Amino acid sequence: LNALAKDAKLNVKLRTEVVQIERVNGVFHVHVRVGDDGAQRETLRAQFVVWAAGEFQYPRDNSGAVSGAELCVHNSRVRSWASLPGDEHVIIGGYESGVDAAINLAKAGKQSTVLASTATWNVITPDPSTELAPYTAERLREVTAAGFSPKPKLLAPLRVLRVESAAEGGFNVIAEWKAAEPPPPEWSLRKPFVGTSTPTGVEGSELVVHTAQPPVLCTGFEGSVACVGRNLFDLADRLEDANGCLAGAPLLTDEDESTKVPGVFLVGPSVVHGEFSFCFIYKFRQRFGIVADAICRGLGRDTKSAVQSLRLTNMYLDDLSCCEGTCGKVC
Repeated sequence: LNALAKDAKLNVKLRTEVVQIERVNGVFHVHVRVGDDGAQRETLRAQFVVWAAGEFQYPRDNSGAVSGAELCVHNSRVRSWASLPGDEHVIIGGYESGVDAAINLAKAGKQSTVLASTATWNVITPDPSTELAPYTAERLREVTAAGFSPKPKLLAPLRVLRVESAAEGGFNVIAEWKAAEPPPPEWSLRKPFVGTSTPTGVEGSELVVHTAQPPVLCTGFEGSVACVGRNLFDLADRLEDANGCLAGAPLLTDEDESTKVPGVFLVGPSVVHGEFSFCFIYKFRQRFGIVADAICRGLGRDTKSAVQSLRLTNMYLDDLSCCEGTCGKVC
């Protein structure tokens, strides 16, 4: 990234916090605090703004994630898994964050129990973003292999209902068994994680898991738009316009421009078009050229040659008919 920024002569400002964006007479005023102490104030002006504020620093750790979330610690707030107090932990959530937590705890010599809504470690679909990443799956195989100890316990499919303080000390995580999932297809080349999962309970029955330590919450991230960018984007209604990953998504034009504030564009995993969610980098980076094209044309530039070169490298995804909108299955 440093080499690319240098080669393109990008004006990158580090240690800069954006505190407000407003539009004045058709020009965006971006008010920032500069420096480690934020004492210096500046106002940057531009015709267009690209919102790329990320997800990780805005964890989903309130009661909207699970009742009793305030009793838990979100995985993004763990500085060191090896230094986490206690030798046993309960992990709520079994996708990338949850499995990564279990792997790191196992390698630190700590026992963990993963409560997941779906056995993601055995999911196989045409869309790789709904499966564990190959790197994650390989590391999980390492800590569940014969001879490794302590192996993480993988429990699914469960819907975690709430977290409560236990009368005897510690915490109780109350979950409900969902309907049993079908086995992986016979044509699959991926070996299932046999022996790592606990047999499923009766659908609708409750499971109570006790832990002495605050449960680890691996329920994902709200994202910067939902947390601090609502004044710039309209969001899909959570009940009527979308479900799953798409609920509450920013509403965008075909060029990923805000429908609420023209001139503001969105890039990153929050980009959604209809049933298609660009939730992983290999997806949303194919939309960068769409945004760049729209901005450059807005500045009066000829973009035909640049767009053609992007199409040749499959980095200009404007035809969504080739996409499969399966990201919602992991929500």
